[in-house]
Amino acid sequence: MILDKLPTARVRGVFSDLDDTLTDHSQISAATYKSLCELHEKGFWVVLVSGRPAGWADCLMRLWPLDAMIFENGAGWMIREEKKIRTVTLASDKNLAEQQSWLKEKFHHLKTRLPQIKLATDQPYRLFDCAVDFGEEPPFLSETEIDQVLNFLVEDPRGTAKLSSIHINYWYGKHTKVTAVKELIEKVGKNKKITKEEIVFVGDSPNDEPLFEFFDLSVGVSNVAKYLSRLQHPPKYVTTRPSGAGFQEIVKILTRTA
Repeated sequence: MILDKLPTARVRGVFSDLDDTLTDHSQISAATYKSLCELHEKGFWVVLVSGRPAGWADCLMRLWPLDAMIFENGAGWMIREEKKIRTVTLASDKNLAEQQSWLKEKFHHLKTRLPQIKLATDQPYRLFDCAVDFGEEPPFLSETEIDQVLNFLVEDPRGTAKLSSIHINYWYGKHTKVTAVKELIEKVGKNKKITKEEIVFVGDSPNDEPLFEFFDLSVGVSNVAKYLSRLQHPPKYVTTRPSGAGFQEIVKILTRTA
């Protein structure tokens, strides 16, 4: 549906992906950052839901007007509690050394099949997953190579692999963005008296698909179009503009009625 049909009157929270949803070519524009500030000033519950690492979450929570940030595709979240940032871990850390060994073994096997692949430069700041970079920094992978990586990773039932707009993330376990979002709403949203029906989710790529399905008010920025053939559950609404400009569209509609 077109964005003008979004029932804005009931919206009290905005959950958003980061890369290629808020950012344009890996950077956030002044106008998009201003939109985040406007949401915060108007009293919306503002949460990032990202595949980016825990290290980024700690940094962004301290620098940006965020109430919480889910990191590493649902491995945990960081939440603002007055003047403190508290970390909640959802992924199991009981056998972390074993998990790290499993992650490295998977990448080693991938590297023998596709010598050109590389880990994302943010890998050192990750706790629970690995990120294979296919579109953030050159050399880039082809669609065929992306599918080869994904097909190999999904063969192992112990783990999960998800495609974002720039990375293929994989981890040990079955937690996802949606499992983290459900728990955050249950544990924190209840205290705020905010339900999922009052939250808009904004995303752009296949790793956002579970949240496109979960939220009644799910929005794709227009660059989601390149992934629609991969999505069984597309967003319910789509902006007219891509990435950060699309996010600004949403905020403009929400804040004029807030």
